Amino acid sequence: MSRALEKQAREAGCEPLPDERVKAFGEGLLLYSHGGFEPCPWAFELAHFTPIRSGDRVLDLGSGGGVLLVALGLVYPEMGLRLGLERDARAVQQARRNARLNEGLCGQRASFVRGDVRERPLAKRTFDVVVSNPPFYAPGWGRQSPDPATHAATHGVFGDVSDFAFCAAHALADHGRVVFVFDAGQLTRALLAFAEAGLTVRALRFLDDDRGLPARVLVLAGRDGGGLRLERQAHSGP
Repeated sequence: MSRALEKQAREAGCEPLPDERVKAFGEGLLLYSHGGFEPCPWAFELAHFTPIRSGDRVLDLGSGGGVLLVALGLVYPEMGLRLGLERDARAVQQARRNARLNEGLCGQRASFVRGDVRERPLAKRTFDVVVSNPPFYAPGWGRQSPDPATHAATHGVFGDVSDFAFCAAHALADHGRVVFVFDAGQLTRALLAFAEAGLTVRALRFLDDDRGLPARVLVLAGRDGGGLRLERQAHSGP
């Protein structure tokens, strides 16, 4: 861990826990759990793809350590209420600390609450924008991590993409927008989930990996709209 970044986090009142690290995140900082996978490497791609207006109320489903709402806040500090819904209590605490760590850059601080997307615990038609990085894979599919938290983040053991899509549709205001990031190879599952939830897909942006192949896809949907915009973004990482 960079001592300079650790010092910045400490000065902001966010002492890293023994198993946490601090990394630069855009113009801000991010606490993340050491030994797990990198938290949503596509957070800023999603943020720039998401159409957000000043004052928009934004919900993140399965918010984990708060990475998407921090990225969105850094790109759109003028957005309004921002709330993350997360099942894991430890992740909720980490997300709250990340929100505090970046509060000066993100505008108002995001709030995070514990809840299960399968229960749709939020009021109907409340949010202008709903975002999510849901688990990509069905339980039992492919390689599975022995770490319970990592397994739950990658495989839909506590809700699959359909559960996330239905929860998004439940919470979405009229004329609102939904944006998910998903595995490009599993796109059919995501499209079916949106259709079943009554959401119309308006745009797809494929994100290439370092081999020049589509690895992830950003999906923009809403209750209405016609036509489908297709885009592809080349890999820009190291």
